[in-house]
Amino acid sequence: LVDRWMLSRLASSVAKIDACIANYEYSDYAETVYRLLWWDFCDWYLEAIKPTVDTSPAQRAVLAHSLETIVRVLHPIAPFITEAIWEQLKGVETAPVSGVHLSTSRKGGLLCTAGWPQLESSLIDPDTEADFERLRALITAIREVRSQHQVPPKRRITFHANDNLRSLIERAPGLVESLAGVETVVFDAARSTSDPASGGSHVAFTFEGSELALSNLADAVDASAENERISKRIAELERTEATMDKRLSNPGYVAKAPPKLVEESQAQLAQVRDELASLRNRLGGPG
Repeated sequence: LVDRWMLSRLASSVAKIDACIANYEYSDYAETVYRLLWWDFCDWYLEAIKPTVDTSPAQRAVLAHSLETIVRVLHPIAPFITEAIWEQLKGVETAPVSGVHLSTSRKGGLLCTAGWPQLESSLIDPDTEADFERLRALITAIREVRSQHQVPPKRRITFHANDNLRSLIERAPGLVESLAGVETVVFDAARSTSDPASGGSHVAFTFEGSELALSNLADAVDASAENERISKRIAELERTEATMDKRLSNPGYVAKAPPKLVEESQAQLAQVRDELASLRNRLGGPG
């Protein structure tokens, strides 16, 4: 999944960059390169492949082609930096990657003489990108819980998921474990949140409207601190709910805003209310 996602992000980003350059939209061109390099490649792809890249020649090929593509599209913006990187990169040899075409450079092998990357549109895969975005959101949610409870970075925890996430997690074996510091994924979310004795203290959190849990965050979880955290989150969500409800109750907004934006706002409000109901239930209050 992670390699298909990276290739899809490369292809869609290069297509957008080409369009930006054709329309003289250089700020959008620079922003697209920045997000591709920093957010997709550095923040997520490099971290995701650490456990597997040493033993996978195919993944090393995707890695090399991804970096070379990014260096080429970055060159007009940062020519001296990319030319220095190119001196190290141009000698790397890997297997070809289908759909990625990178011509060789001329005149002493300088990057400024290398061709612009050509990526086939068949690499763009919206379904894979959507699945990876869900995994990225899940990993971020787990990291936030770890941060809230000051879990040491090296501590490996247990993630209690539900069956709705099984196929998604199994599409990318080891990804959640590696990037969220998880030792084991257990598909027993409903039981885990009500059974603190099974495998250590549990901390529940909401993802996509469902209640999931983490355990083994510490030798013990302070109940009063957990209730305080939940109360603060409820207050935050109640403010968000009031703001969104006021906006959607305004006939002028519903009439003038694009239908897609209204639908997205309604979906966000429903998600906020689902999380509020779950959190209130944990505190024993009205759901």
